Amino acid sequence: MTASTDHDLAEAGRRLGHDIHTSTRWPRLAGWPGAVCEGFDAAAHARLPRATPDRFARKWLQLRLGAWRRGRIVDEEVTPALLRTLDVAQCPVTRAPLTHGEHSDTDWSIDRLNNDAAYAASNLAVMSVRANRAKGARSFDEVLLLAGLPHATAGLAPREWLRLAALMLGPAFATCHGAAPALPLCAPLPCRSTRLALQQIQRLLTLQTQRPDGKNRLVRDFRPACRTERAMLRLRTLADAVHEGLKHLPADAQCWDVWLQPGLMPALQAWRETLDGPSWACAAQIAGQLAGARRETAQRLQAWRLPSRGYHAMAAIERQRRVTNAP
Repeated sequence: MTASTDHDLAEAGRRLGHDIHTSTRWPRLAGWPGAVCEGFDAAAHARLPRATPDRFARKWLQLRLGAWRRGRIVDEEVTPALLRTLDVAQCPVTRAPLTHGEHSDTDWSIDRLNNDAAYAASNLAVMSVRANRAKGARSFDEVLLLAGLPHATAGLAPREWLRLAALMLGPAFATCHGAAPALPLCAPLPCRSTRLALQQIQRLLTLQTQRPDGKNRLVRDFRPACRTERAMLRLRTLADAVHEGLKHLPADAQCWDVWLQPGLMPALQAWRETLDGPSWACAAQIAGQLAGARRETAQRLQAWRLPSRGYHAMAAIERQRRVTNAP
């Protein structure tokens, strides 16, 4: 779906209909919206060649159709190739193996991590239908609150809610990094999602301190950010703690569970507190370079359509009208 400057909903529907015709062999369905049917019929009239879609193309079209019906924008960077890149074998929230096309709670789904933004490459994650349904329209704060309860809610256990909160953290605070809480990185982050500097550092520590040589190399890499001996001492203490924690994880645990061990988050915070503003900026830059990450900018975040909360202009106006007229 092309993100046109005026985000015209009808034109988006016609483009979707065109792509359904050329990317699939699906028959025309009477239940499709009028604009989608227009695009489908125009492509059929032009006798454009048709293809047989793989599961990524099918999901791409299904996602767009569902988004169109809700007035949501799907950015042009969201393609079958992107969905292939995001694909994972296991739900990052429930850790159950993902299925495909079985109409079950374990089927894969694509979800926006920030519900107040569009379907954009850096705002998407693959997760199970069960996790997606439980998340629904909940905000980050609501998800984090459920993670702190002593019982399961909406089909997810507290630890599963915490994993979901870890996924949502970067997108939720994409425009206000400084307000973000420090959370255990207890789930693998989607490869394209927005990440905070602290998460990037947690990820590097998790993946690179499993071996002594990797641990020592990472400490050397972050030396430029540590301008005092105290900072270096706490960095070494942190790296040693992650290294030892990884060695003592239960056999059925994932490496990300190391951040749930007592003492790990306090050690991370203790090192963070030794860094002043410039030193922390340096650490964030080093982490981004080591991870090969792109810096999130206001220009890149335009794809999220935050002013309209990810809605097409027409849909946003209609939604606001319904809210205003609600009893």
